[in-house]
Amino acid sequence: MLQTRWGGFAARIRARNACSTSRTRNAASGFHTYPGLRAPAAPQRVQITKSRVSTLLCKPTAAPETSPALLSINGPIHHSAFPTKTAIFLVILGVAAYYLVEVTEEGWVDRVLASFNGDPAATPLHFYKRIHEVDHWIEQHIPDPSMPLKDPEVLRQISEQFPKIVFGWEIEEEDSREFDIPITHGIRFRSNEPCEDYYAVGTAPGLGSKPWNYWSVFDGHAGRHTAYTLQWTLHPHLSRALSSLSPTSTSSEIHSTIKDVFLKIDDGIMSRAKTAANWFPAANAAAVTALTPAFSGSCALLAAFDPEQSKLRVACVGDSRAVLGRWDPLERKYVAQPLSIDQTGFNESEVTRIQEAHPGEDDILDAKSGRLMGLAVTRAFGDHRWKWDNDFIKQLQAKFWGTAPRPQSKTPPYLTAEPEITETEIVRADPKDKSTRSDFMIMASDGLWDHISSEHAVECVERWLEAKERGKGKVTQDPKLQQPAFLPNVSLDQGLEYDAETGEQVSWKAEPQYFAIEDDNAAVCLARNAMGGTRRGLFLGLLSIPGPLSRYAVDDTTVMVVFFDHVAEDKKKNKPEGEKKSAWWPW
Repeated sequence: MLQTRWGGFAARIRARNACSTSRTRNAASGFHTYPGLRAPAAPQRVQITKSRVSTLLCKPTAAPETSPALLSINGPIHHSAFPTKTAIFLVILGVAAYYLVEVTEEGWVDRVLASFNGDPAATPLHFYKRIHEVDHWIEQHIPDPSMPLKDPEVLRQISEQFPKIVFGWEIEEEDSREFDIPITHGIRFRSNEPCEDYYAVGTAPGLGSKPWNYWSVFDGHAGRHTAYTLQWTLHPHLSRALSSLSPTSTSSEIHSTIKDVFLKIDDGIMSRAKTAANWFPAANAAAVTALTPAFSGSCALLAAFDPEQSKLRVACVGDSRAVLGRWDPLERKYVAQPLSIDQTGFNESEVTRIQEAHPGEDDILDAKSGRLMGLAVTRAFGDHRWKWDNDFIKQLQAKFWGTAPRPQSKTPPYLTAEPEITETEIVRADPKDKSTRSDFMIMASDGLWDHISSEHAVECVERWLEAKERGKGKVTQDPKLQQPAFLPNVSLDQGLEYDAETGEQVSWKAEPQYFAIEDDNAAVCLARNAMGGTRRGLFLGLLSIPGPLSRYAVDDTTVMVVFFDHVAEDKKKNKPEGEKKSAWWPW
């Protein structure tokens, strides 16, 4: 009996190990460990449960209509509503299901495998009856993770999959017309696990309830929860506030409204958290959930565009950055025009503001790192330790697993969510006018700006535009496109700096001599160049770092590139509503 049970169980294990072995072999060929490459999907069993078969067998059938011929003089003759032919058919169907349909019930083996869902090369089941099976597994089925990266074809595949790795998306001309929003390209590269960057894009009422366009980047820290909250709330609240203003409102009134919305959202986050902490007992789930967006923090960068007036307003909290690319007819090139200034300890106006608000506390700002009591930014949403007093923070630490107070904190709050706002008149060129060119805007979290300057980012997009024009709308069709070479590289890429003795990690900057212009998506192009460009060794090395170590090399990175060209009217007939779903949506 024991032998029989072992034989049946071993067969099940072998079947599952065979599936895992197949996936592991794919991993050895480079389809597991490396981003963008996926193992072929494992065959999925179709399970029909007994309850589903029972439901099928017991499904009622419609009663046949009563024929006048069946009526007798004494009244109708009552025939069964379940005729013989139907009964025979169901019996045959049941017999066929019994013999032909494999009815499986989930066991512990299935639950073990399900716990590794999303990790197709995981092999949790190791059941071997003989030592030669163990030897076979060791010799034949344990992969060398570094082997694929010695294969130029695998390296090429990783490079080609980069737009998917960074989750690239595009609002192109057709979508621009449909959604009344300028052409926009975007990416979201996830380095943290889970990612702490979020973004939002869309069209909503602005002044006088006329349509405005909105783009936002939310760079979270100490968790994703504040940024996630802002993704849901900022655009709707701002739209509601702006739409209540008169179309003739002044710039100061508009700016005041934007600031008020930012501050009210942050106050709502912090007030709900404090109320929950005071009213609920320790370890309460509702309190923990309310506190989470206050425990973490987030920067916020918002761009609001009034297409009727061609005015762009950018509101910044933190160190995400927006820069405008504007065509200079004298220089015959695009020049960078800042739309925001990073709010860190390197910003002199921010240093002055904090020193005036907290006189005598000279140790709260680190001149070398630019950090405010350890935080890289001087304005942010959330971040309770920089806004509440230490005694209350200690209570939260004890009751709800919060983090410890900042040692230097004496006179909170040290942070504000009040944004700095710029207003810019946007140049929108007619597509037929070749004498001038439209502006474009780059918005990104600091994951991009850590490795490329505003000027070089604008130059990168300009080169992208030139390649697109040469390729008649497609960068990948550019006749000057140079196909990347992926050869084994044992030498250090140029422009990299590090110091093993001091512990200074590898650093680099994206510069024009290393630009790789080979993507149809402008945001993907910027991300590729920020991560190495033509320095393929650096580029592939960064993509190979597993989380959470990848955070120390490249931060979460969100990029949006907005092109303010006037989109030509579509001369085709309007398509019926619901005929085609837009392909640019990032979710």
